[in-house]
Amino acid sequence: MLDVAVIGAGLSGMYQVFRLRELGLAVQGFEAGSDVGGTWYWNRYPGARFDSESYSYGYSFSEELLQEWNWSEHFAAQPETLGYCGFVADKFDLRRHFRFNRRLRAARFENEGNFWELEFDSGESECCRFLVTAVGPLSAPVMPRLPGLESFKGEVHHTGLWPKQPVAINGRRVGVIGTGATGVQLIQETELWQP
Repeated sequence: MLDVAVIGAGLSGMYQVFRLRELGLAVQGFEAGSDVGGTWYWNRYPGARFDSESYSYGYSFSEELLQEWNWSEHFAAQPETLGYCGFVADKFDLRRHFRFNRRLRAARFENEGNFWELEFDSGESECCRFLVTAVGPLSAPVMPRLPGLESFKGEVHHTGLWPKQPVAINGRRVGVIGTGATGVQLIQETELWQP
């Protein structure tokens, strides 16, 4: 049985695994994606970048890390931020403490034994004394409820689940729903919208 299971390999999940490992606990991280990065792994839409200054996302627990990483701009683009996550994972050997491509399906607390039983969509299960959910508020993208969306024959993409391969947009009519930070970032990628 694990001491601690950490769900999510974003900035919070990686830090939890680092700290818990330093305490000598048997810790295992689980991540739905194929690598570290959390939000920055999933949100790879064109134009994705920080809406806060990049340094505010940088870890401060290691002076050496602070000296080794330099952001190229104040509001870094997604590839650089994902690169930072990978750099941290490599520097502190964090990947070996994560099982990737594991989406948590259920977590039940067993009162009698005082432990958590976890079930993953892969069919695997795991038990732990403590459960840390580091999934963040952006981990469950929600599609808008629009009449006719289920019968729409064109492509539909959510910025939180953007495909790794490029999306062919040229010559198509495109609608963007939402003009928050994400919508504005996507819309500003003007080369995407040229006929």
